[in-house]
Amino acid sequence: MNEKTLNYNGYDLYYYTNDLNKKETIIFLHPAFSDHSTFIDQFHSLSDQYNMIALDMIGHGKSQPIKTSDDIETTLQHVKDIINENNLGVCHIVGVSLGSLVAQGFASKYPELTKTVTVVGGYSIHNYNEKILKAQQKEIFRVIFKIMFNRKGFRHYIAQVSTYKKHAYDRFYESSKHFKRKSLKYMQGMQKILVNSDKSVGYPLRLIYGDQDLEITLNHAKLWNEQIPESKLHIIKDAGHCVNMEQPEAFNEVLMQFLESYS
Repeated sequence: MNEKTLNYNGYDLYYYTNDLNKKETIIFLHPAFSDHSTFIDQFHSLSDQYNMIALDMIGHGKSQPIKTSDDIETTLQHVKDIINENNLGVCHIVGVSLGSLVAQGFASKYPELTKTVTVVGGYSIHNYNEKILKAQQKEIFRVIFKIMFNRKGFRHYIAQVSTYKKHAYDRFYESSKHFKRKSLKYMQGMQKILVNSDKSVGYPLRLIYGDQDLEITLNHAKLWNEQIPESKLHIIKDAGHCVNMEQPEAFNEVLMQFLESYS
């Protein structure tokens, strides 16, 4: 991976690429509390066919502003600026968990730069129901308590709830080491990404989940797939929340088939 920076509002936003000389580009957006390294398996397998870009979203990885009022919603502008800076044009957007919400937010705000969207273990920003919101708020409270009083316990906890396989747990644990107490403030802004609309999304949508993910997540995915004519749902066996890390070969195959159908 080649490390690059985007200077934005006086701070550096870090992102990582392969050699950008292919016809089409995939933008990868990681889960909460982790970083770009969650997509190592995708870089290894797909770099010959696609331009690959993975961000450290604000407050994650090396993207640690000293002082700014920007929050996670600013990632939409970060992605747009990275695309324009590298003259990439329309892109495929892939997001895992929190990254999938950002991916949908980007596609909603910048449809002219979005070719397809792939959601991994995520929820719809268009029908974000109360049950899911309450469950996530409860989870956020647990995370805040742990990061305030037990940093090592925090990393163990989020890696454990985010992964199903030991190798994925180890990588997620390592990727969370840059997430600090002050990083929590950059997690604000999610409400600004949510879109209260029952209209068709307007872009091809692939939903990918692990069969060992939470029941509430899988039920949401099935209902979401039924409601959106542009979507198709894949449930990959023997995987949890971060399918791309836990079953990378199966995930990469599904992703490639999807992207190639729109090339």
